[in-house]
Amino acid sequence: MAKASPATKESRPYYNAGYRLRSLGPKLAFRADLREKLSEQGLSASPPEPDVLVQHLLSGDHLVFECKTTSFGFESSTTDQARKLLISCANADTAVGVAGEAYVVYVLTKEDCDRQTEALVQVAAELSSAGFHTSPYGTLGLSIDEKGLWAELQLSVESDKEHVTNVLGPVLITPDASGDSRPIYLIPFDPTTEENQDPDERRYCHRMLLERFYVAGVQAIGTADVPDLLVIKADDLFRKATYGYSDKWQARELSGLKSRLIQGMAKVLNKRALKGAVTATTTSVEIRLRHEEDRDAAINLLLKANSEQLAINNMSGQIEMETSE
Repeated sequence: MAKASPATKESRPYYNAGYRLRSLGPKLAFRADLREKLSEQGLSASPPEPDVLVQHLLSGDHLVFECKTTSFGFESSTTDQARKLLISCANADTAVGVAGEAYVVYVLTKEDCDRQTEALVQVAAELSSAGFHTSPYGTLGLSIDEKGLWAELQLSVESDKEHVTNVLGPVLITPDASGDSRPIYLIPFDPTTEENQDPDERRYCHRMLLERFYVAGVQAIGTADVPDLLVIKADDLFRKATYGYSDKWQARELSGLKSRLIQGMAKVLNKRALKGAVTATTTSVEIRLRHEEDRDAAINLLLKANSEQLAINNMSGQIEMETSE
């Protein structure tokens, strides 16, 4: 919605309104004078970590997105995270380091938005009675119909800012989604949310990431100046596999995921004609390409890799995989 996309059919209402993706999984901050008060309310001063930060470049305003599979009630333990987000984002300058407003927005299915809003109203009222200032908040409801994937933004406060009113209400994100929103997976697999996916969907997403990772590896090998001692970095392949999003992704789980991916690739390559010519670290793979035949062998091994089996192995922590003949 807020970034140039390789998907030709994708609509970009937020992008066109001046919003840009700033970061994924960022750590926000509290004002220093709030720490004692947070403790009195039974809240830790550890920074909240929303899923996505989207910034309106001209104004500095932010949409602070937190994605949920379902809504939660006021009595849920999840409300502690909501409390911290509303308190932190009340002062956007401290929370995100930019002057402006920060709107805390929960992203979930449209049918769950009313219940989610009720919980947020109660959380905000509780915090206000305890003497805290709270940020504006709202929901982004996702739905699919015959026209495609829709996102409907609703906020707790009225605004006369054009960049806010331009994205309020339902906007079409992916036309002709045909009941399947998966083409929007510019980040196909997120290790921080995999527990919320059913097993089939998790395998699908993991396989998509692996295939992109391996295609990026094929590109690197195909453009090498043979003979060469080629070093391929996991960061570079991961960046290409996520269309550049990984540069803005701050989740600590990524280092382990990238390490498994690059070491799995080394296992695939260290066979047949390339046996003994491949070494790996946790961040890169080194391939000794002595001649064009080595290049061809490396490309063939990656193209023939069984991504379905690799996805299963990688999710379970295994690195070895089979290749199809």
